[in-house]
Amino acid sequence: MAKMTQEEFKEILKMLEEAGMEPQVCNTPVLYIDTAVQAGIPTNRGEFTRGKTLMLPEELIKGNLTFVVDVEGDSMKDANILPGDRVQLQTGLPVRDGDIIIASIDNECTLKSYCEDEQGNKWLVPHNDAYKPILLTEEMNLNIVGTVTRVFKDVPRMSYAELLKRVNAAREKMESRRKEITTERVEQVIREMGDVVKQARQWYAVFRPMVDVGVLTEDDYDSFAYKVSSLLPMHDRLPVPSELRRMAVDSFRKQVDDWRSEDAPVSGYRFEAYRRIARQTKEKLLR
Repeated sequence: MAKMTQEEFKEILKMLEEAGMEPQVCNTPVLYIDTAVQAGIPTNRGEFTRGKTLMLPEELIKGNLTFVVDVEGDSMKDANILPGDRVQLQTGLPVRDGDIIIASIDNECTLKSYCEDEQGNKWLVPHNDAYKPILLTEEMNLNIVGTVTRVFKDVPRMSYAELLKRVNAAREKMESRRKEITTERVEQVIREMGDVVKQARQWYAVFRPMVDVGVLTEDDYDSFAYKVSSLLPMHDRLPVPSELRRMAVDSFRKQVDDWRSEDAPVSGYRFEAYRRIARQTKEKLLR
């Protein structure tokens, strides 16, 4: 496999930035501790063992000792820190109310939020009502391991069975709505949109939402144009099947909700006019 050149790499970064992303180069090694920390009831993990090295962007490293550790348990789930996540910690930072920290209590490590109450008592507070806050006392052998500065998550995945379940539910819902849309409703919508359409090609913005809701198929250009001509014979800008086909490119080939101005056969105010007509048509059909 050919290696990426520096120019190609810079071009990729530029493309990501133009897309509104904030790419960062992972160029700084950080210690990854291969012993997980418990986000639940403190458990005896012994000493952290040295693990692998992870590469992180230099911007994320702020001088103090930084390391990464995996999370176990669900006591921080309401803070969106879940089992399997990785947290970045820094040592030597002053601990303030609300900080999420890893603390070692009598050599047992736990991940919680830090809080000092009105009486000056110090607590470790879970983000899950199934767990109780831990009152820190002088008798405890307490050590603040580090303060969480960032949470790393894997890309979430849904099971194939759940995906099919949702797809089938959407399909059934669409089919139910399609059955509710009568021929009379379709014809009434075409008549109403005739007052809005100012150009022949704009009839595509009426055609596409009818495909979306299932009353037409993507190849019904001829039948659609014939119906419009029959209902509105005196309209100044009647649809032409070949012109409708020419509009079905780029994002206009997709459902109306997926139309994007940067990937459409028209741009600027013309794109906004097409999208406005399409949304009005869909709203009228499903009303």
